[in-house]
Amino acid sequence: MGLNNIVNMEENSKFKSFKQMVKNWKASYLSQVDKAGGNEYLVKDFWEEIEENILPYIESADFSRWAFRQVMDLERLIKEIESNDLSIGIIISGPR
Repeated sequence: MGLNNIVNMEENSKFKSFKQMVKNWKASYLSQVDKAGGNEYLVKDFWEEIEENILPYIESADFSRWAFRQVMDLERLIKEIESNDLSIGIIISGPR
């Protein structure tokens, strides 16, 4: 196994941990959504948490793009909850 493969494996393992962190945070922020609205701060706080606690330790444009997509997805899900009165349990667990 070449050195590049070893480095890539280590990076993927590191990214996997950070991705799980982001997913856990996203679920936590979703659980705080108020169906009445006014949830913009959740999106802002989620992005700030990623910027402060993860991005300084990862120098990867791919990871940064992935993380930003998670923030955009959180915003989309919040709007869905606010407009359609969806249950957060359905969004988190997905279709069965």
